[in-house]
Amino acid sequence: MSPPTRVHGLAAGARRYGLLLALLGGLACAPVAPSTAKPGSAAGTATDAPSQPTAGQVAPPFRMRIAYAEPTPALSALWVANEAGIFARHGLDIDMSYVQSAQTVPAVIGGDIDVAFGGGYAAMSSRLAGSDLLIFYAMVNWYPYELMAIPSIQTAADLRDHKVGISRFGSSSDVATRLALKHLGVDPDRDVTFVQVGSLPERIAAMQAGALAAGLSGVPDNLRLKKMGFRSLLDLSSMGDEAMINMGYAGQGWMHTNEARIQDLVDAIVEGVHFTKTNREFTERLIAQYVKLEDAEEISYAYDHDITRVLPRVGRPNVEEGRKYLLSQEATDPRAAGANPDEFFDLHYTDQVARSGLVERLYGKE
Repeated sequence: MSPPTRVHGLAAGARRYGLLLALLGGLACAPVAPSTAKPGSAAGTATDAPSQPTAGQVAPPFRMRIAYAEPTPALSALWVANEAGIFARHGLDIDMSYVQSAQTVPAVIGGDIDVAFGGGYAAMSSRLAGSDLLIFYAMVNWYPYELMAIPSIQTAADLRDHKVGISRFGSSSDVATRLALKHLGVDPDRDVTFVQVGSLPERIAAMQAGALAAGLSGVPDNLRLKKMGFRSLLDLSSMGDEAMINMGYAGQGWMHTNEARIQDLVDAIVEGVHFTKTNREFTERLIAQYVKLEDAEEISYAYDHDITRVLPRVGRPNVEEGRKYLLSQEATDPRAAGANPDEFFDLHYTDQVARSGLVERLYGKE
């Protein structure tokens, strides 16, 4: 699927931000040490800086095919970085597309895309099964969901013997739904029946059609469902638990070949997050475009909930969360027993952001 067409009327804000980044870039004078980190290691030194063109030459942009797994406001920084020209200023020519969450892992493994922003649990399961996928960025490291139920469900106890929707087994929605049900005192393995119905839009449609009694809903669908009489059983974002709902990952071999370009990507995303947080009108227009929203209340709610409230300045993956996931899989997958969680992550890209002072230059010292 081709990325949505560009939003008109946004260029002025993007140009102003470009001038800001140019001024900030002039403050970054410290040399970058050559990288000695190996992909798959949770620790490492800075990646090699990309070679600079000689005077009078312009380096050609590096084409990178990126897929995002859900059209959710929580991923706004990706769209902002693309539409505001931040990726381009980092020498990247981004081909961005929406690929349903269940298909992002196969798309990367099959070589159809280079980088996916999708479920971290699925990426870990894939590596456990023999793929070379590595997680390098945490785009959504909280639970951006609300467990919603049809109007006839009064309490969580009423879910027993009913169908609950997830995208697929082992996915982020599967992990999050099980966590929510356990929190509410419902046994996910005994009390309910899970139905695999696809990504958030498909799950919401199935609930509205009465095919499911409950399922996770994201922003702003939860607001819309409440207006229709659906009940909120639990807002998972209020639990404070860290998660791997949407993570940046790619093949280890491809990352090893393109280390400097992955660093460019991560730096650009961090700048995109800053732009998202400091340019509300620009961001809200992109939320409306990519999530296909028209209601001003829903757009504003989405920005307040996902951007103002929880979006981190830098999405450093949490290896401890990976360890917890492996432990949870040991009963059903013997390969998880004794697996080293460090081998599923490459953290030296976000570590380099911390060393570079990029966040301080964007936000100022606080």
